[in-house]
Amino acid sequence: MKQNVSRKIGKKPISHEKVRQLFGAQASFEEIRHAAGRICRDYLNGQWKEVPSDQLIVKRISGGLSNLLYYVSLPPDSNGSDGEVNDSVVEAELNKATTTTTTSSSSSSLTSSLPADNDENRSEPDFSDLLTAGDCNGNKRKRYDSSSSTLASALRHKEPKEVLLRIYGQSHGEDALEQMITESVVFALLSERHFGPRLYGIFPGGRIEQYIPARALQTAELAIPEISLRVAEKMAEIHSLNIPMSKEPDWIWNCMERWQRHIPEILSRTDWQEHELVSAQHMRGINFEKEALWMKQVIRKANCPVVFCHNDLQEGNILIKSSNDISDCNAEDAALENISMNSDDVVDNNTSNKPPADLDTSADSAIDNTISSTVPDLRIIDFEYCAYNYRGFDLANHFLEWTFNYSRPDFPFYYYHSENFPTKEQRHCFIRRYLKKINDCEEEWEPSQKEIDEVDVEVKIFRMMSHLFWTLWSLMNVTSNIEFAYWDYAVTRINEYLVLKQNFITDNMMTV
Repeated sequence: MKQNVSRKIGKKPISHEKVRQLFGAQASFEEIRHAAGRICRDYLNGQWKEVPSDQLIVKRISGGLSNLLYYVSLPPDSNGSDGEVNDSVVEAELNKATTTTTTSSSSSSLTSSLPADNDENRSEPDFSDLLTAGDCNGNKRKRYDSSSSTLASALRHKEPKEVLLRIYGQSHGEDALEQMITESVVFALLSERHFGPRLYGIFPGGRIEQYIPARALQTAELAIPEISLRVAEKMAEIHSLNIPMSKEPDWIWNCMERWQRHIPEILSRTDWQEHELVSAQHMRGINFEKEALWMKQVIRKANCPVVFCHNDLQEGNILIKSSNDISDCNAEDAALENISMNSDDVVDNNTSNKPPADLDTSADSAIDNTISSTVPDLRIIDFEYCAYNYRGFDLANHFLEWTFNYSRPDFPFYYYHSENFPTKEQRHCFIRRYLKKINDCEEEWEPSQKEIDEVDVEVKIFRMMSHLFWTLWSLMNVTSNIEFAYWDYAVTRINEYLVLKQNFITDNMMTV
């Protein structure tokens, strides 16, 4: 019998699908804010349990193609922390609070039944016991998560003032629950190792994360040398991680095989719009199983290294802090400011179905639109697709993101400029810095040109793989509520794959 994975938010059981409905395209601003309030009240402590939902600040964060993202904040007059917790301060406050609680208990009517103050065998109550064992009267344990508690001040040091609420997109297949559990575990591990945001809560259909007041990169900024080299170092740091999960590159093949099982049903439907039916007809001419098998053979011959990969290192998943100190500006207003540029590229990535007029929307965060002349302070986020994978996939996939811009405000909600793929010189600069960072334990180490060329060959192979992978992903999301032309994106990707495949066959004198 299948396990019921529903849990409770408030008093009503709630599932992944129910959560998606609560934040769906038809939900009003008040409904979304109420749903966000219920979730935060159940999974966060302190002020979050006391502040009414209608006093919370809720804003839609644009840019997600797989998930819905919301900024949720306590009202300005609350006294939660900013999410950056100083553990030494917390420990001091907890010790102080514990002492206060102990003193208060000893002066109660139970004093006579407790050991005398000079009793050598007397032990002070441990803080963990206070939280778990109930009070000295044997009553139900007191709550130490509200302002009525003497420990409230200490616990509020760990209480964020603002959070990011992530609502998962569509789940596909019987393995969806397992995937979400794995993703959450990996997210927590990376958070502990200071890769990515803190994790505050996991609930059916989403999670609560630390909100980082920094803006996402714009597509054009990926080509700026200082930023590109810093991204190379960040990628190397991720690839150097040792994560307790399968080290085999099964993830990418399992994803593609799982998606392929659903493709025939999607392509056989006749209720698509006219232009979508044209795309479906085009896709029916592709034997995805055969293409995946061909890619597997090419990769096997290349003997490509396997490392822990991000697998989606695009500009929206790379945050940059401004040259100004964050503490000197209003994080809520500045970080959520919409900034438009003088070109076609805008900071707002595409949004999902247009939110209600009452619901403020925001960019992924924007302190200001300047880049410090010093080393860029970058933060990698969204490890949703992270897994052990071929190194070349992460590299090629990132380079391809130089060519895709998801900020287009009208249909198809993305721009594609194949000519923006990094030049050989740009790729080699990136690869050189990447290899140096991987080997930074060896002073004065420099990669040889042969080593750089070998990595660039991996990029050539996985440039094809990236297009094939995201074609299947896009087809699986054609029914998504997120406002994005998934059909068109799939066609763009598969056409590029076919061109690159033919070039690869010609260059290597291969037979299909």
